[in-house]
Amino acid sequence: MRIWVKPDLLAKLGLTVPDLARAVQQQSTVNPAGQVGAEPAPKGKEMTYTLRAQGRLQTPEEFGQVVVRSNPDGSVVRLKDVARIELGAQNYQQVARFGGQPAGIIAVFRRPGRTRWQ
Repeated sequence: MRIWVKPDLLAKLGLTVPDLARAVQQQSTVNPAGQVGAEPAPKGKEMTYTLRAQGRLQTPEEFGQVVVRSNPDGSVVRLKDVARIELGAQNYQQVARFGGQPAGIIAVFRRPGRTRWQ
């Protein structure tokens, strides 16, 4: 997940990047869900398997709902209020070849939200 922080909003709200990181870590965790084959187990049982539940946040929309701060008046500041969240590539390494030989590569992308080249 890629989180683009809006520093002007962070400063205005008195928040820091470590505040955001802490909120994401606390609200998107992989938790142990128990064990199979643990005590009390029947005689001869040799294996114990630890089960883990998948973290609950997987999409940009779910990450946007992370509560960064609860205010005394009951309002909340969510991650989507202070950052733009998007799903990034798993790997940004590129290998270029031309005619079977190594070559240079330049990637050109349109800015998000643009419908035409400018």
